[in-house]
Order: sequence, then structure tokens, then C-alpha cells
Amino acid sequence: MAYFYKVTDLGTLLGGDSSSAAVINDRGQVAGSSGVAGGRSHAFVWTAGAMQDLGTLPGGTNSGGSGINICGWVAGQSDFAGSGGKTHAFLWNGTGMQDLGTLPGDDGSAANAINACGQVVGNSSLSAGGKLHAFLWSGPGMVGLGVLPGFTDSGAHAINNLGQVVGYCASAASANRGFVWSASAGMQPVGTLPGGMSSDAVGINDLGEIVGTSDSGNVNQLHAVLWSSERVALDLGVLAGGTWSSAFAINAFGTVVGNGNCTGAGSHAFVWNIKRGMQDLNALIPANSGWELLGAVGVNLAGQIVGTGTVNGQQHAFLLTPQCTPSKR
Repeated sequence: MAYFYKVTDLGTLLGGDSSSAAVINDRGQVAGSSGVAGGRSHAFVWTAGAMQDLGTLPGGTNSGGSGINICGWVAGQSDFAGSGGKTHAFLWNGTGMQDLGTLPGDDGSAANAINACGQVVGNSSLSAGGKLHAFLWSGPGMVGLGVLPGFTDSGAHAINNLGQVVGYCASAASANRGFVWSASAGMQPVGTLPGGMSSDAVGINDLGEIVGTSDSGNVNQLHAVLWSSERVALDLGVLAGGTWSSAFAINAFGTVVGNGNCTGAGSHAFVWNIKRGMQDLNALIPANSGWELLGAVGVNLAGQIVGTGTVNGQQHAFLLTPQCTPSKR
């Protein structure tokens, strides 16, 4: 049987004309951002066909959802009254937004992911100095995760249910380097593809497998990468006719999603697994769907995939539901 997906348009919030998905949990709930009336953007959670506006921090005008856990709690960022355009990380638990603040000495923050334990990771920043600091928030407050030796800045992308965090470190003097952090081992580099100088660790599953990007000697041609739990890097390649690719998420079955360029397209969403390699998701949906799937950012245990594409000339968040059983390893 051909492996294909049903496409669901997640739509927009009231008054909006565009939306983008950021993540999906194992209950099929999606978090992201949507336009609203007045040219603003608000964080949303989508559940079983209904998109809910999460609003903003008090006095704010714009917000975005970036992470969602199995409980349906959403993490993201919002501006607020008197923020001067800066944002603070927030946690929404169904009753309203909690301002998570910043690391000491910083004036802005954004949350990127949340795990089943309610631990939140993201970035805290000082606008005057331009520095970025990865943080972990677990209730009492934020803790800075530090940087790898030789680097000055760090940012956290994702956290799994074991509390392992992935992200990147940056410095004006060197290429970025992906990291994995745990409470027991601290921050460790994930390495690069052979001959590479740069990497970025973007997603991690509960087996400790990491996905992201790395170059292999040409920093202008990044490839999607899967790092095993032993930190062995596997180049996931590119789409047909493409030169670059990026991986954003991996589930416990080893299904990876992301985007890459290909013949005749600037960016297409892909799905990868060990049996089939990298496939253009546009080839796995009905040919008359009207969609162009530009990028995939999340995949859950059921194999459902979320991302952003265009339909009828508008940018909308999409949900792909497999029409046959997802592959096991």
C-alpha cells in the first residue's frame, strides 16, 4: 500500500489570514501562531478541529506558541505592557499565561519547548549587549545552561521527557556548534558531519536521539543530520535536485521531519526514516489537494506531522495524518 497522508488545514484565528504550526503532542494537539485582527499575531492551541486563541501577557499585542506537552500546556513568548517591543517567555496551562521572566540581568526571553514535567527551555537575552543565554525553567525560576568552551552565546531549542536539552552555541569568532545538556553531564557538543565546522541540535526524542543540521566542509550547504544516542552523526541527505536540508523533530520510532530545497522549489517539507530515506511530503499527499507543503516542524508517536504551507495563495498551518500504520524500526 502506498504511504500517503491526509491533509488538514488548521485555519486561522478570527480575523487572521495566515498561520504557522510549531509543534504537535502525542494527543494530536498543535501549538503555533496565527494572525488576528489588526495585523497582530497570537499564540494558539488547536485541538480536534478547533483553534483557541491564547491571547497575550497583560497589555501585550503579539504572542507566539512554540512548545506543547502531553497535558496541552503551551510555552512561547509574548510582549506585554511597557515592554518596548521586548518579549518574555510564557507558560499557558489552560487558565492563562504565566510570565516566566528572564535570567538575572537580561531584559527579554522566549520559550521554545516544554516537556511532560512542565520544564521549559528557551533563550534569555540582554538587548544592550546582544547576548543570548539558553535557559531551563522548572517552577522556581530560570537557570542558565551556560556555553561550550570558546563560545559566548547559547540558545535552547528542545527538551525531552528525561530533561535532556538540545540547542546551539555561537561566537563571533567561530561557527555555531550544537549541544546536548543534562543535569548529570552538563553541556556537551554534539559534533558535526565529517569535515564539518558548524552544527545545530534542534530536536531530541526520549531515546536521546538528536536531529538538526551540520555542514561537511561547506558552511553554505547544511544537511539534515541524525545523531544517535552515542552521538554518531548520520547525514540524511537532500531532496532530489537540492543542495541543503534541515531537520527539526524526531519521534521515538526514528521518523524525522524538516525541510529542504529541491528542483523547482525553494523549500519543501520532508519526512525521513531509515527504510525509505528522505521523501518530499508533497509527493505523499493527494495531487489535487491545492497545498504546497513548505516545511515540517513536528511529528508525534502516531506519525502525525505538522508544519506550514500555502493553500489558495495563503500561508496556513497543516496537519498530516498517515493513512496507514507508521513504520516501526
